[in-house]
Amino acid sequence: MSDGKRYRVLVLDADMIPALTVSRSLAQRGCHVYLAGHVERPLASRSNAIDTYYQYPDPLQSTNLFVEWLLAHVESNEYDLVVPVTERVVVPLSRNIEKFSRIKIALPSRESLEVALDKSRTLTLAKKVGVPCPHSVTVSTVEQLSAAAATLNFPVVIKPSRSIAVAASGSSQLQVSYAFDLSELESGCEHALKFGPVILQEYFAGDGVGIELIAKQGEIIYSFQHLRLHEVPLTGGGSSLRKSVPVMPDLLEASRKLISALGWNGVAMVEFKHNPRSDKFCLMEINGRFWGSLPLAAAAGADFPAMLFDLEVKGAVGAYPPYRNNVYCRLLSRDMHWYEAILRSDADTRIVNVPDAAGVLKGLGLFLHPRHRYDVQSLLDPLPGLIDIGQMLKIYYSRALAFLDELKFRGQQRKAWSSGEVAAAISSARSILFLCYGNINRSALADVLVRAYAEDSGIVVASAGFHDEEGRPADPVMVEVAAQFDLELGNLRSSCVTPQQLRDSDVIFVMEKRHYDKLLDMDIGLSKKIFLLGAHHGGTSRSVEIEDPYGRAQDVYLACYEQVVEAVDQIKSVIALQVGE
Repeated sequence: MSDGKRYRVLVLDADMIPALTVSRSLAQRGCHVYLAGHVERPLASRSNAIDTYYQYPDPLQSTNLFVEWLLAHVESNEYDLVVPVTERVVVPLSRNIEKFSRIKIALPSRESLEVALDKSRTLTLAKKVGVPCPHSVTVSTVEQLSAAAATLNFPVVIKPSRSIAVAASGSSQLQVSYAFDLSELESGCEHALKFGPVILQEYFAGDGVGIELIAKQGEIIYSFQHLRLHEVPLTGGGSSLRKSVPVMPDLLEASRKLISALGWNGVAMVEFKHNPRSDKFCLMEINGRFWGSLPLAAAAGADFPAMLFDLEVKGAVGAYPPYRNNVYCRLLSRDMHWYEAILRSDADTRIVNVPDAAGVLKGLGLFLHPRHRYDVQSLLDPLPGLIDIGQMLKIYYSRALAFLDELKFRGQQRKAWSSGEVAAAISSARSILFLCYGNINRSALADVLVRAYAEDSGIVVASAGFHDEEGRPADPVMVEVAAQFDLELGNLRSSCVTPQQLRDSDVIFVMEKRHYDKLLDMDIGLSKKIFLLGAHHGGTSRSVEIEDPYGRAQDVYLACYEQVVEAVDQIKSVIALQVGE
């Protein structure tokens, strides 16, 4: 730094890419940078910007142990600043800030942070200061969903009130999801409501943009804007490709109102959706910490880590030059998943505009753009980027081997059906077991379809799952689908498969290869009597696996129902021949 002192900074959350960006920035400005995280050897720990790497207990799994570790560590090491990067450490540090009175931690006030972390309180604040938001309803119980849904237009975005939630069972990272009808809303809220209130928002179509900023006591000192180009998953998630764009005055003014009302001190990213056709925008959330696209800001010249250091250590942010527009930055490993998802058509086109071939090629062409940068790869700090590429190659090699194994398995299963091996097994069987994960959709459906028919022939039919919670009713969406075909599933209750049940079953039908693999892990001797239900030669589906429809759109449930019925018809025809019908 300009005063000649070599400041000592501890950066937390080492497994996150922004921690690497923070470390590189502060090291370039003469700081001794020390890194800490809960994983053994994260990418950032290989950076030449790092003096030493320390490992601490997982803040999500062992929050108290993490706080105790950090207390002991900072008391035995002299740091000028501790920089948290994610909510999983920001939250426990903020709530225990009194214990850290002897060390400077880059955190906003607890009061302002609590409002930013709680999406319900953020929305309340936005309405108070006149910042537009999607129409929203907050629910606390499943019983409130029907009344709430009546006030909303589908699709509905399901947002847990907090991204990091705490319950008696422990902390959990909660995700945003989407619902297109009431049944999807109920299944989508089931898990999140265990951890607290859930916000239901009408979907607002638009581009994902963020105003990234640093503020001192509610006054924005420097701002930056990015536009999301690729997101993973495609329905909305972390960005894998984005570019720097000029700050839109309306978005900056909306951010100013929020930051001023919060009295915010430090860095933040205010996230919006902006519809370029109508020029309307809505607030999505406030990230009261460093954000995932921080490498783009740094590449464009908006050095927020250095600004934060100035603010926290020196009390004021110095003069920083304007950032460059039309700089692109890509998180290579995540962006590979984006291209895979496009190739697999792995997107709900009801809310995602999937690019055509020209759009995909345009994205690939950006690799040659003179202002194209990478989140991890850097010529000045090459090792993390090289390791990142090596890890990607290793993953794709493993996936290629798994894909070949999958093809071999599917071929063997198809042959078992077409050669008569499955028919022979059914003909000599006295007991048949249908197996899936939860025993509330696929295996339960097959059980009901076959049981009465088979038991007339002296064959005992049962179904089970790997899910360890027994006695659950059939999935209400599948119950509704089955009722359309006069099939009653409402009286079913799930059961968990046992080793004895597996030994006693003469034929076991599974829905996916992973079910087959799991059974072999339990008992390799079962291999001769396990068959893939959907691999029969009479199927109209391209897939031989019958995927779990749980929590998905109703047409997925219908497709699952039809696959199971087709397979069951094959089984019934074998039984019919056996009894001479």
